[in-house]
Amino acid sequence: MASITGMLAYAVPMSCTSSGRPRTSYPASPGGWMGVECSSRPQKKATAHHMKTRPKKTQPWDVRRKGPTAYPPLPGLPPDWTLVPEEEQAAAKKVEEAPATGEE
Repeated sequence: MASITGMLAYAVPMSCTSSGRPRTSYPASPGGWMGVECSSRPQKKATAHHMKTRPKKTQPWDVRRKGPTAYPPLPGLPPDWTLVPEEEQAAAKKVEEAPATGEE
């Protein structure tokens, strides 16, 4: 990796201001004037770009269109487990244990 001093030694001196006129109000340094040049046409950041280029409603039928249809809420889900009283459990067990005959 190059050192900072090595990079500055090969830097191009800037002798003009951003308006293109020569800089005369400051004394010249041994390496000349160095500065940071910014892009004249910077790119938009992601969100700004998406907001600017998003699809827009231009057709009258589309501009008047309402939002999504509002449906009534769905009923609640049944419980996963149901508690059964012991009497019903005993009766259900008795029915299961009864022999399968034609008579009831």
